[in-house]
Amino acid sequence: MMHAPRPPLGNVDVSVVIPVVDRTDEAEAVWRAYHAALTSTERSYEFIYVLDGAHPEYAEALARISEREFPLTMVQFNRSFGQVACLLEGVRRARGDTLLILPAYFQVAPEAIPALLDQMESVDVAAAYRDRSGDNSLGRLRGWWFETFARMAGSRFRDPGCAVRAVKRYVFDELQLHHEQHPFLPMLAEQLGFKVAQVSLPQAQTDRRLRTHNPTTYLSIFLDIVALSFLTRFMQKPFRFFGSLGAIFIALGVATGIFMLIQRQMGQEMADRPILLLTVLLIVLGIQIGAVGLIAEIIIFTRNRSQTIYRIDKIIVQPDEE
Repeated sequence: MMHAPRPPLGNVDVSVVIPVVDRTDEAEAVWRAYHAALTSTERSYEFIYVLDGAHPEYAEALARISEREFPLTMVQFNRSFGQVACLLEGVRRARGDTLLILPAYFQVAPEAIPALLDQMESVDVAAAYRDRSGDNSLGRLRGWWFETFARMAGSRFRDPGCAVRAVKRYVFDELQLHHEQHPFLPMLAEQLGFKVAQVSLPQAQTDRRLRTHNPTTYLSIFLDIVALSFLTRFMQKPFRFFGSLGAIFIALGVATGIFMLIQRQMGQEMADRPILLLTVLLIVLGIQIGAVGLIAEIIIFTRNRSQTIYRIDKIIVQPDEE
């Protein structure tokens, strides 16, 4: 696929990036609501829609809007690549210094979106979370489940399933998103040293409807959380994880071996007992796991020497005394 060069920055105040993935509301209704909310802010803005594969009816609706009412930027993938790919492509084509990431459906009340943009004067990322007091029981339970499991990855943010965020463009110069890690964008940005704020917004009325998801969706989310939990905690020191795990296996093997030795001193035969093989396997497995962590530590040490893991907030230089 050919890529156009990145457009010049600063032509607009806000670039609205809308990934069109699987869940959508009526395209024109969503655009009109977002358009009205942004018009009230008196900021200049643009709309960038990224369609994840074939969405013919949605694409036609966007074409009508672009032709009759407001020029839109529309990118359509030749097949589905996921929401992160849509997000990154939208960011690459954005011209604004502030990126407003919105879903292609009503998740929060559109008229509350300006409150999110107002936070961008003092922070790098503003993440919305829904006031779900009026949501159905299943929706609240699902949100609680997602939020609880997200804490496994070190997230402190409420409602990670809310896709409404405002982000300074320079955050994406350092932020690395993989697979479907977009729910954890605020957490990943905060770990890089950026200032992140949470903003409570009223939940959209249509978002309170009872919805069900495919079981594989929940499994994918859980696996992403497990992977992200490991990466955020042990990416810089993998030997702490693998070494600790290897030490546990070795300790179990040694304990089992001591137990066998005591039994052997008491006259029991050891040659025909499976526990002898288990003892050897535990010790060997522990050594191998520890070796994997040591190799990973060596790779990180030799390849990432110049990569900084900190961010400077302010530098004060004392004037020279004469």
